[in-house]
Amino acid sequence: RTMIQIPFSRDSFADEAKSRMSGINTTLEFDNIESGLLKAVHLVADTIGEQTYSKIVQAYPDPDFEALEFLQRSLLHWALYEQLIYLIVRIGNDGITTKKNNDETTIYKYQQDELANNLINTAWFWMGKLIDVLNRDPENFKEWTDSGQKQELDELPISVQDFNRWLGINNLYFMIRVRWIIREVWMDSVEPRFGEVVDERLRDKVSRAVVYSVMALACKRLAYADLPESVRKDIDNEQSKTNKDKAETHIRESVSRQFEKQAIRYWNDLDLAISIGRKSQSNVHDNPFPVTGDDKFMVV
Repeated sequence: RTMIQIPFSRDSFADEAKSRMSGINTTLEFDNIESGLLKAVHLVADTIGEQTYSKIVQAYPDPDFEALEFLQRSLLHWALYEQLIYLIVRIGNDGITTKKNNDETTIYKYQQDELANNLINTAWFWMGKLIDVLNRDPENFKEWTDSGQKQELDELPISVQDFNRWLGINNLYFMIRVRWIIREVWMDSVEPRFGEVVDERLRDKVSRAVVYSVMALACKRLAYADLPESVRKDIDNEQSKTNKDKAETHIRESVSRQFEKQAIRYWNDLDLAISIGRKSQSNVHDNPFPVTGDDKFMVV
């Protein structure tokens, strides 16, 4: 059993979960979702740091502790997303069957996909709210302020505002999950062009090229649930068109290429701006018509 605590009581889980997640079945038993909760616990602890996670969980069961509420809400949605397929089917000695009786039947595939998408979106939302709380109250969350996750987030050369401006992604949870790809793109594509100091006059062009390159790589490398909703929808739409028989990796490659094409266009635009800037500086410093002492218009 994990050393990291799950902030729910086994005996009162159904009632606690009901108040933290709209639409949850009040008969859902803790044992039926414990595995998903444990996986969600490690995901969240990895995102905000184990010490930060433990600090928040210590407040359980205080219903007025905002960070705990957001943590519980995110855990529940991650857990149900992870356990969704197991909640739909029955696995027993006689094999795997779907759950049906006189009053209920299993949902259609498109309904299951919509539910999974909603669970991911809501988990992202509460993770974003949780990180906002941690940032807003650094005195009470020194564990977060001093964490490697927070320091890495602060040191990223591209901000969430850049992703929001160019791609409409405004969630710090995504920034933490994608931070390693941001560093890779910066080291491979920005530093060779500028070194350690980026020309601030070209900052917008740099950020636009970087975020599209990051998303192109994220499409191929990140877990499905770590991708923004817009990208997940693109993947799902491609899968549902004429590619139902194609592997997900093929679909991801296709979506990735769309971002990559834009990224290449923006890198070329940036290179042109760099070239023009260098020529301009060269013209300023290297006068093609040097003044000499024989020039009758020379002012001494």
